Amino acid sequence: MLLERERRASRWHVWACAVAVGLAVTAAFARDALPLAPIYSKDGNLAIYAPAAKMGYRVPVLTFAARTREELERTSRLKFGAQKCPLEIAIGDKSDGDTRVLTARLRDSDGGIRERIELPDPEAADLVLFRRAVCVALLRSWMVEAGGTDETMKDVPMWLIDGVVRHMDYESRQSDLDRVLLLWSRACLPPAAELFAAESSAAKREPSLAAVLAGWFLEKRPRGQSNLFEALLRGAATGTPWTSSRASSLLAGVDDPVAFDQAFDLWLLSEGRQVVRPGITTDGIVRRFRAHLQFFPSDCGKAMNPKRATLPLREMLPLASDPDVKKNAVDLAMRVKMSALGHDGTLIAVSEGYVRFLNGFAHGANLEELSRMLTDAETMRGELEKKTARGEVLRQPAGG
Repeated sequence: MLLERERRASRWHVWACAVAVGLAVTAAFARDALPLAPIYSKDGNLAIYAPAAKMGYRVPVLTFAARTREELERTSRLKFGAQKCPLEIAIGDKSDGDTRVLTARLRDSDGGIRERIELPDPEAADLVLFRRAVCVALLRSWMVEAGGTDETMKDVPMWLIDGVVRHMDYESRQSDLDRVLLLWSRACLPPAAELFAAESSAAKREPSLAAVLAGWFLEKRPRGQSNLFEALLRGAATGTPWTSSRASSLLAGVDDPVAFDQAFDLWLLSEGRQVVRPGITTDGIVRRFRAHLQFFPSDCGKAMNPKRATLPLREMLPLASDPDVKKNAVDLAMRVKMSALGHDGTLIAVSEGYVRFLNGFAHGANLEELSRMLTDAETMRGELEKKTARGEVLRQPAGG
């Protein structure tokens, strides 16, 4: 009988311990599920919420959001941190690989509004989507600060917003421009009015194109404004709808599709001469450099071949004694030199080879010497093109 009582007591003791452990685990889970007090950015306009179980993600998420805001400020030349519409980011308690990034605009009982982003599983959240969501939320908040209300705010095309986000990446700007200039040179782009339509299929299909089109708004700065993107957002906030005519008026100062198309062509032509990222040479840059290595007989009043407006430089050699062609060689040497300035040392060395040939041509060097100089320049260019054709980006410093 005593033994039986001891056994029962032992079972009750085990059960009681199990209950105690279970209650402790339940309490721990309950504590982990409870939301902690949010942490804020220095200006108080970014708030990060998280349950206790995910508290370690608060600082990394805040850092990521703050850096994204800084990048957007540099790119857009706008200041973000709206008191009227702050941004809050809620970290979820999942650990199931959920990559979603959820967004919403919330309205408080007192009429205040907030932009909200939710990361169900912070470990698995898609950072590209998160970065985009932060930018969209900040831009919407800026429009509220600029006087936008639910009744007045008009949508800005999402391809343009995506283009702004992509334009923030300094490393991709050169390749994006190379891609767009290639499409343009091959007549693969629709008219400007169609490109800038709210539902521009070309801009949606080509991320590089969206970034370059956004860059036109971001980089053009009329007097009294940080850039045209600010004017665009401010107008949309207060009720101006998006149209391609609106884009034409802002960017080109015209409201005519043909004139807009001409302005777009001129702008792209000027962009092709810009040094987007100093000290590098890409395949696109080499392709545009090569376009300068041509002789235009019409510039010298010659009509050598009615079927060809331009000729290779080697076909200048039979005209080595022609004074008009010699004068043209000086101008061409300057254009070739200018087209390589700002890029890597390899391209500069190639351009110097062609400049030696053209200057020699202008100053009466003999045919044998001219042919040798031209061959040397073309050999250097051939080696350069082999590298860039493989996708290599050259960064050799001048004189390196």
